[in-house]
Amino acid sequence: MKTLLVIAGEASGDLHGAELLRELKARQPDLRIIGIGGAGMTPYLDRKLADVSDLSVMGFVEVLRHIPGLLRLKKEILRIAKEENIGAALLIDYQSFNLSLAKSLRKAMPKVLLNQYVCPQVWAWKVGRIPVLGNLLDTLYCLFDFEPTLFAGLPVEAVWMGHPLVEVVKPEVDRETFYRETGLDPAHPVVALLPGSRRSEIQRLVPPLAQLAKAWRADSTHRDVQWVLPVAPTLDCNFVARVLDGAPVTLIESRSYAPRAYADAALVCSGTATLETALLGTPFAIVYKMNTLNYRIAKRFVKVPHFGLANVVAGRLVAPELLQDEVNPERLALELSKLLDPVCAVSARKGLAEVRAHLGEPGAAGRVAEHLLGKMS
Repeated sequence: MKTLLVIAGEASGDLHGAELLRELKARQPDLRIIGIGGAGMTPYLDRKLADVSDLSVMGFVEVLRHIPGLLRLKKEILRIAKEENIGAALLIDYQSFNLSLAKSLRKAMPKVLLNQYVCPQVWAWKVGRIPVLGNLLDTLYCLFDFEPTLFAGLPVEAVWMGHPLVEVVKPEVDRETFYRETGLDPAHPVVALLPGSRRSEIQRLVPPLAQLAKAWRADSTHRDVQWVLPVAPTLDCNFVARVLDGAPVTLIESRSYAPRAYADAALVCSGTATLETALLGTPFAIVYKMNTLNYRIAKRFVKVPHFGLANVVAGRLVAPELLQDEVNPERLALELSKLLDPVCAVSARKGLAEVRAHLGEPGAAGRVAEHLLGKMS
């Protein structure tokens, strides 16, 4: 069996990739895997070409600044792919870079199997990429039940395997241990802050969140609220602390799910984190803020009524969405007050259960591994 090239470009891709690589190695221990990943994927890589942090940029403006470095990295990947004589490539999300890489691989190594894990969000924007992907890829492993129909009639084998988060998302420790570790008071409400896994997201989202936490700590009505922020593994804790600028927020490392699972409400950056929080059943609001130029460009292309992934999957608004200038202390306070209201919380949890119903049964990573190894044999 020939070598498998795997490329993930951000924290969520590393999460999915780690589970899949673990399943691949369990079934085929001698399978040689090379590629790009983060802390999760690294133990399963026989040859690591770079880290996800080397690719973790987003937004139209930010990407432009990093194009020279990304082009150099792509050239190096192609060189090593030929050197290793890979038999297949597994590209995990990170659509712009991976699409360009897939085209180059197809041209340089026509017989290599091209597989994409996580369907790019072509249903939201860049609908024109559907035929491009459908004619370029051999297999597209979809996470959501509505995605395969988008590629009907195209050569690609688009299959829904379910979402790996279904079995991955669970608290790392029990409630008692969590409160003992953090020193929080279980008698008082907890709000989890999830401002993202990129430095740019921290710089844009944390300041208004910090202002809210400071304002509520100074207000006798909300003084008892406790704030926690699980720090993504792609970020430096000291950097996040500096941006918080003295806000009364407890930073938590190595605990991504427990802070949300045991929180009474959460404010969550748009993206995979919204699905995770929905699976944990914690009422939350989706927040996002991007570069102004990026936002103006995105508004022209986004074709779905909701920008939050949890809402897209549910097909309706199960979590309120705050975008751009709406991400301010006053609006955040209004939405958070609703989420902390017991009656509203019950209604919110019912809506979040709808998201879970669209994500399939546990075992997605194992099913993808079986299918991929079958195609490589």
